Amino acid sequence: MSGAEAKVENMPAVDVSAFVDPEHPQSWSRQMIALLREGHYREAYEILDQNMPFVDNQLRPYAEALAGKENHWTLTHEWIDRFVNSTRPQRVLDLGCAVGCHAIEFARKGHQTFGIDILPQMIDRGRDLIDSLGLADRCRLVAGDVRHLQRYFGRGSFDVVVSCDTFEHLEDDAIMQTLEGVKHVLRPGGRIVVQTSPGRYYYWFEPGRWKLLTLLVPMAWLPDAAFTAYVRWLDRWPLRRLRREHVRFYRHEYGHINCMDKVHLRQLLERAGFEHVYTFAIHAHPGFKDEGCLKRPWLRRLFGDKSIACRNVFGVATTPR
Repeated sequence: MSGAEAKVENMPAVDVSAFVDPEHPQSWSRQMIALLREGHYREAYEILDQNMPFVDNQLRPYAEALAGKENHWTLTHEWIDRFVNSTRPQRVLDLGCAVGCHAIEFARKGHQTFGIDILPQMIDRGRDLIDSLGLADRCRLVAGDVRHLQRYFGRGSFDVVVSCDTFEHLEDDAIMQTLEGVKHVLRPGGRIVVQTSPGRYYYWFEPGRWKLLTLLVPMAWLPDAAFTAYVRWLDRWPLRRLRREHVRFYRHEYGHINCMDKVHLRQLLERAGFEHVYTFAIHAHPGFKDEGCLKRPWLRRLFGDKSIACRNVFGVATTPR
């Protein structure tokens, strides 16, 4: 595989104190969001790492998986794995890999893998795990910026790029930068597999949100495509003020600035020039992280099979040959 390991570049220091919200000076989550919106990803996640056991939280589900326990991570990985050809060893890049769980798991299955993440603490912990599992010959992790993949890997270095729980942390412009880099490092006809969560409208379907539900329940009879169009229309016009609704996502899960639906993900992949684009949304891990319409049986019956109400959004596409 071509491509050299690299450190995160020595960029000019960012004054993180300038991103404190003066109206909420104690809110580090607001400070983190402000940094993310300006593209200062490493600094944002260093703040997160300082305020909660971020690295350990990323490692814990995979440690459970290694112990044979099913959890939300194992179920999500199974969905990603469905789109990775296992008939022969693949060259796989885990994009925004955190401690490298997907890269490590694919290496355990016989693939040659790399992972890249912005936070050096994640990479250091992942390398320790790789060494402990005896996978150093098949799995390597790089501290770097997913927006600039060309700096770390050569053209056509990979057969598959997987991205799990990364796109929701990037603005559209940053996603487009990342996708341009993916096209560079994928071989012609190579595949990208994206999973992002939670879906943009996932929390619209929570019990107790009666004003929203009075608009949603009467239309539950519509086919999925029509219901999706209806919800997106509500967001664009009658309920456009709810575009501020993403503040609720910050409270639920830190750093989520671009929760999307399958329509928006498809548009991004197509705009980037990918082919054979297929997007879908599901509840990939029912029984784990159950919120939205999964909280109540009656909501589950009404909206459980509506893609717009699902937590996990997937996209699969290929590079032009």
